[in-house]
Amino acid sequence: FTLGSNAGVTIAGSSGSAGNSRSQLYNPSKIFVSPNQTMYILDTTNYRVLKWTVGDTLGYVVAGGNGNGGAFTQIGVSYGIFVDAQYNIYISEQSNHRVTKWLNGNTTAGVLVAGGNGAGSTADKLNSPWGVYVNVNGTIFVVDCGNHRVQTWNPGNKTFIFIACYLMSETYYHTKGASVGSTVAGSTSNPGSWSYQFNSPTSITFDPYGYMYVVDYNNARIQRWYPGASYGTTVASGTMNLPIGLTFDRLGNLVIADTSNQRIISYSLVCPVSTTTTIAPPMLTTTPLCSTSVWNQTISIIAGSTSNTGSTSTSLYNPYDIDFDGYNNLYVVDCYNHRIQRFQPGSLTGSTVAGVTGSAGSSRSQLYYPTSISVTKNETMFIMDTSNYRVLRWTVGDTLGYVVAGGNGNGGAFTQIGASYALFVDAQYNIYISEQSNHRVTKWLNGNTTAGVLVAGGNGAGSTPDKLNSPWGIYVDNTSGIYIVDRGNHRVQYWSYGASFGSTVAGSTGVSGPWSYQFNSPTSITLDSYGYLYIMDFNNQRVQKWLPGANFGVTVATTNMNNPYGMTMNPFGNIVVADSSYQRIISFALMCPGSISAVGSTSTLLSSPYDMDFDEYGNLYVVDFNNHRIQKYPLGIPTGTTVAGYSIGGGSSRAELYYPSAIAVKPNGTMFILDRSNFRVLQWQTGDTLGYVVAGGNGNGGAFTQIGVSYGIFVDAQYNIYISEQSNHRVTKWLNGNTTAGVLVAGGNGAGSTADKLNSPWGVYVNVNGTIFVVDCGNHRVQTWNPGNKTFIFIACYLMSETYYHTKGASVGSTVAGSTSNPGSWSYQFNSPTSITFDPYGYMYVVDYNNARIQRWYPGASYGTTVASGTMNLPIGLRFDRLGNLVVADTSNQRIISYSLVCPASTTTTISPTPQSRIPLCSTAVWNATATTVAGAISSAGSTSTLLSSPYDVQFDGYGYMYVVDYNNHRIQRFQSGSNVGTTVAGFNLASGSGRSELYNPSAIYVDSTGAMYILDTYNYRVL
Repeated sequence: FTLGSNAGVTIAGSSGSAGNSRSQLYNPSKIFVSPNQTMYILDTTNYRVLKWTVGDTLGYVVAGGNGNGGAFTQIGVSYGIFVDAQYNIYISEQSNHRVTKWLNGNTTAGVLVAGGNGAGSTADKLNSPWGVYVNVNGTIFVVDCGNHRVQTWNPGNKTFIFIACYLMSETYYHTKGASVGSTVAGSTSNPGSWSYQFNSPTSITFDPYGYMYVVDYNNARIQRWYPGASYGTTVASGTMNLPIGLTFDRLGNLVIADTSNQRIISYSLVCPVSTTTTIAPPMLTTTPLCSTSVWNQTISIIAGSTSNTGSTSTSLYNPYDIDFDGYNNLYVVDCYNHRIQRFQPGSLTGSTVAGVTGSAGSSRSQLYYPTSISVTKNETMFIMDTSNYRVLRWTVGDTLGYVVAGGNGNGGAFTQIGASYALFVDAQYNIYISEQSNHRVTKWLNGNTTAGVLVAGGNGAGSTPDKLNSPWGIYVDNTSGIYIVDRGNHRVQYWSYGASFGSTVAGSTGVSGPWSYQFNSPTSITLDSYGYLYIMDFNNQRVQKWLPGANFGVTVATTNMNNPYGMTMNPFGNIVVADSSYQRIISFALMCPGSISAVGSTSTLLSSPYDMDFDEYGNLYVVDFNNHRIQKYPLGIPTGTTVAGYSIGGGSSRAELYYPSAIAVKPNGTMFILDRSNFRVLQWQTGDTLGYVVAGGNGNGGAFTQIGVSYGIFVDAQYNIYISEQSNHRVTKWLNGNTTAGVLVAGGNGAGSTADKLNSPWGVYVNVNGTIFVVDCGNHRVQTWNPGNKTFIFIACYLMSETYYHTKGASVGSTVAGSTSNPGSWSYQFNSPTSITFDPYGYMYVVDYNNARIQRWYPGASYGTTVASGTMNLPIGLRFDRLGNLVVADTSNQRIISYSLVCPASTTTTISPTPQSRIPLCSTAVWNATATTVAGAISSAGSTSTLLSSPYDVQFDGYGYMYVVDYNNHRIQRFQSGSNVGTTVAGFNLASGSGRSELYNPSAIYVDSTGAMYILDTYNYRVL
């Protein structure tokens, strides 16, 4: 058929006339056409292949032609051929269950390249093969029709022995040692219409990208399989009727022989517009634990909801186990929902990545009470499908898994696994299965899905060293030694590689209990990089940490848990537990405190650490004040290295520091160090042996070429340096590149508490608008000083060889936090605050030194909230690390501590109602003379939520709330529209007082549309 025409011309054979002459064909079934129009025709019922050039009247026999048979000079009934670039011919012989290769030029006999061992479904056999395809590497793809699969057979794995003997005038060819094939598509001897199945497939071809296309005959569809995929996708289906042949035309259209519809059909190629591709985030590296690791006992729920059973995307039903991939996605074995749920970091909404919610089953797309999981960094899951007695390997995005262990029912043979609740997958993807009912651990080698080998136990239930009793969790170290949670014996056993018995490394054999040396029915286990064991002590509701060789454990995580089965650590070192009967996954956040009060100058000790900062790699830089040095700690490592200040006694050279007090580290590791007692700032690159003076360095003084005693610096995006000079009661700015003198930007008018003065300032922070936030320590407040409000007059005079800089007209500051000259512990007060920082939302965080707490202040707020407190001792420095954890220099405890960020689940938010517009009065307005009581009770004075005592004034906000000045109760009550129950919104003591949280006989109020109150606090003679 010429392009575009549906009228054909016969170019081989004789229409309607079967025959065996070279000008005839007899039920031809397959063709290959070379670029120069040479045809290779599989002449099926003549058991031969003819080479026929367009325009010739007859063809030439190039394979077979010696009748139907199994000798290699013959071919049997055949339906597939492939001709490679060297014009070698591969013939798929359906009746001989083999593929033979006939070399170009050799028309006498073929050689065996696949199958040939009779019909069968094992790897060395084929069953009625059809299509065949050979790629450029010589790999042979065989459509094994009777086995409903596609097999690959690699070249070069066979030894051919050619035996020629003269017997009855016939030459015989024999092969020995033909290789086995490997299934790359379909399910052996398991026909069906699922995406992983075929039903009598026939033809095969490939596109330029290596994707495989197969005609699925009885399913009347074309399936495309990506290299390595576990299932295919349908690219063509519909009105076909038992299709057989398949190829691409030169335009990329898919052309199909729709056999029983007596036609050739074409599916046109369509190339959709490229869409935006979501690039996977970089894989996380596991954070190594610090040697002083502790875990916050305030849990956070990261999946599920306490005691709420369900099958929705936010609920769980008896979760048994958890694991994480390389992107910190959480995988939950949702046992009673027969599924695996994946939760992205920070999300409480899961997506099902394996199994069918609420539907137990034994197909490869279903799970039946799964209990354990191991997830590789690249999102491949190994799932313990407990009640199907198998392990499935399942890639995220696939609709089904592959059986890689078991799957042959419950039993004790090594082709089977018993009831099992834990598995471990090593770096070589070997699978270790803890078989609870068989009291053994078996190892299934990667690629061997037939049988496992015994590696521990297997001698029946017992408590002797060679036996296990209902084992659960397992962990395999890098020597192939196995840690086994021997649950029924309340112990952990270690089996060295190849050993016939184990040794107890934790717990007390056969004795359960709550003591530190005991377990009560333990379940899960993991190890950290130091070799410490972490064991889930099920009935004691705790996680125990055992040091190598220790004879007792230490509780590192405990709370009110209910049947906690699974336990692991996430990439950040947090302990994560599957709290099964509470239907939730909980996390204990990692904290790395220093050694409390241990002063020293070694690599693990500090002496009065004043400040710290982080570079973009998460390395921590600590200002070790009394050791006159800067220590650098890689992420998660408690051992520091000195990166600046190489003399423990201090000094004034550029290689030395003398009581450094603050630091700013840029993303590339460049340090700006406030060298307090050298009265200078040094710029120091990590790895250099000395720094460069970029500010000060001219001794202690008040000239602008000098800096005084200073405890705070800030370096902005342009590398300008702001120095908070405590002894000069000012903040100066040293422009990038100008190391001669600074300019005044705040204070500088002597010590004082008025708006134009500072008193011993410490921390300083400059936002993107240039607004300067100064921790005015001696005034117990934070001041803002806006840029651009100052007139600078520079006076240079030659006097004693010194240049002086003077400023005039410095702006005043505004108090945004704290109470001027009024130290205290109320939420609106500070007591000698030191450091300051901000989060991305504009919330301010201040170290409240003498109150040993961190206060967070919302923009415009009149008080702060405590976000960290407790065991700190005169803390000074404060920073956020790159993960949002709050890191504090706990100075007098000689340590750096971290408060882990916890993002609680979103709660239901009450959205403020839309502000109400005021109804305009009509010109004829009158009012009903019958009044309605909307707050209080007639003649009933009181202080409850429904009573008032001498209300003096009333106002409304934009939402219709009513505010009442409750004079004798010294408070303001707010009433929702229609309610006579008030809530106190100002004045919380029911007694008079002068504090900022108190009122004294208030008499009037104004409320703006947003609810901000202005209160006339009569006997305090003030307006709040």
